[in-house]
Amino acid sequence: MYEPHQWLDAIDNRREYIEDRLITGSPVVGLTYDDGILLLTIGRGQRKVFEIYDRIALSAIGHPADIEKLRILAIDAAHLEGFNSSAEDVTLHRLVNFVIGPMIKQSYDEIFRSPYIIKMLMVELGSGNNPNQFYVVNYDGSLKIEQDYEVLAGAEKAENEMLKRLSEIQTDNPPALEEALKFALEAWAIGRKISDAGDSSVSGDENSEIAKTDELEIHNLIREELHDGAIEAAVLQGSKASSSKFRLLEKTEIDTILTGWL
Repeated sequence: MYEPHQWLDAIDNRREYIEDRLITGSPVVGLTYDDGILLLTIGRGQRKVFEIYDRIALSAIGHPADIEKLRILAIDAAHLEGFNSSAEDVTLHRLVNFVIGPMIKQSYDEIFRSPYIIKMLMVELGSGNNPNQFYVVNYDGSLKIEQDYEVLAGAEKAENEMLKRLSEIQTDNPPALEEALKFALEAWAIGRKISDAGDSSVSGDENSEIAKTDELEIHNLIREELHDGAIEAAVLQGSKASSSKFRLLEKTEIDTILTGWL
């Protein structure tokens, strides 16, 4: 590792190693609805949607131990900032840019150290004139920021098609929670199908055909996944009276919304 090209080769190997392990991760969808932000995935026992602070939540794909380590780090950093200054000073921008991002990048760049096998979606509920924030933190510490919706998947093509589907249903007026949940499930199903097909083994044309999956196929895929898994969804709810805006959706609430649709 004493020559520049050796370091670059090692970094390329790490990238392939991490991406091979992320490909099977269950996609995550985050989008704005009329009373806040919805985060949704389908899991198989391992919880994947978490509260970090009053107006901040997290979901991720990757190794469970890495997700848990960074979740605890984010919670500790947020609460320390809130204790030392004030709750208003705890922002997603500070958490990502000064705590989470640098730690992930350092781990990725140090080739004699195990990298984090993780891709994170962190969201912050806006207040006043501040819009909602959606931050994707990649396994190399790089960031992507949006204000209306964002997704995670194990393959870049899957993420692109999921975003394309969400863009088709976005209007100036955010949907109600019931509609947002259905939109999120449709995007999730497209991401799952493309990821399962394999990022490297499927051509762009084939992925486009997969993305054109009709409603019946989408519903069938979701039903198949729910045989062994369960929908996990949470909201950052603006109208919630307490300082903490986070709320996990109960199974009965989800089932009621999907009755007659799925």
